[in-house]
Amino acid sequence: MIGEKIIAIQKDANGNIAKVKTHTGRILTIEEAMVQANNGGFDSITSLDPQGNWYIASSAGDGQPETGGNLTILPEF
Repeated sequence: MIGEKIIAIQKDANGNIAKVKTHTGRILTIEEAMVQANNGGFDSITSLDPQGNWYIASSAGDGQPETGGNLTILPEF
């Protein structure tokens, strides 16, 4: 099963990521998104932190997780 993709974010009054929107239209708090990432619910992303940095477990086959850009590059909703 292919997981959901995060396509947009919503920031709080302090400029922190508060919510994410998925390609299916679901809106999750950043905390819910972190749990979903840890449970394999997102396509490729295996971990997510409160600042919106994402991680992919060892896609290069070297045993090292790959880190990615911050979700702040996504459009806001």
